[in-house]
Amino acid sequence: MKRIDKFAKDVFRHVPSTEEENHEQLAEMLKEKVDDLKEQGMTEEEAIDRTIEEFGDAEDYHDLGIAKEKRRHLRMRILVKNKNALLFSALSSALIIGIVVVVNFVFLSDHELLGRPWSLVVALGVLFWPLSLLYKFLNRKGELS
Repeated sequence: MKRIDKFAKDVFRHVPSTEEENHEQLAEMLKEKVDDLKEQGMTEEEAIDRTIEEFGDAEDYHDLGIAKEKRRHLRMRILVKNKNALLFSALSSALIIGIVVVVNFVFLSDHELLGRPWSLVVALGVLFWPLSLLYKFLNRKGELS
């Protein structure tokens, strides 16, 4: 049964030592499985081999956890990147619209034809940039959640 204890410790080797009860619970479950197989007529060594084989290799569980953590980290990086792009586009659009409005109403208000509010057309055109990034961000957030 020392082999079962060692196997259970290997499965939880990356978990902080404060969660020792996980190791003990797994070892107890595996020992019960070994006892059941021994009652069916197997030797202790055969029962231990079969139990570990059915449970799987300890590396399988760590590889799945690591892969899951990498995917979560990648999702978070993508969302932060899209959020930053959205913020940049919104602030840039506000700056461009502000400049166009100032040019339209302050500098060109003396001219009869140029004094009209043509800056509204430019503002509507510039607003499509952050709106398109908002659409992309919301779609990406829905896909990655």
